[in-house]
Amino acid sequence: MMKRWRLLILVVLLIGLVPVAESADFKVVVNASNPITTITAKELSGLFLKKDLTWPDGQTVAAVDLQPDSPVRVEFTLAIHEKKVSAIKSYWQRQIFQGKAVPPMERSSEAEVVAFVATNPGGVGYVASATSLNARVKELRVEN
Repeated sequence: MMKRWRLLILVVLLIGLVPVAESADFKVVVNASNPITTITAKELSGLFLKKDLTWPDGQTVAAVDLQPDSPVRVEFTLAIHEKKVSAIKSYWQRQIFQGKAVPPMERSSEAEVVAFVATNPGGVGYVASATSLNARVKELRVEN
């Protein structure tokens, strides 16, 4: 019995060390000019919830979401915000009502997200893991 507990604890510890994007079916993309290569899930959540408005180099963040019914958005929201899309929509309704902020713009396809990020130096978005990227965007590694 003690061996099982040790094994369970070891598995739980190892799961915490696996980068979020490696266990998910999405990848986070930024403009190729962005100097960062790694971000934590908490930092990324702050960018998409507009709690943090600039990148470390001072560039203004331009986050872009997929449509609320997109399976990739559902997965991203659960992995990064640890909430359902409906909870994030409620968050934005409160922010709008209080005059604090508006949500990130939405695009209807991964190709549109890539195009937006490619043309915006502060751009950040997410796409399905299988989505092809061009030279003007790069994948950002996401860690827990």
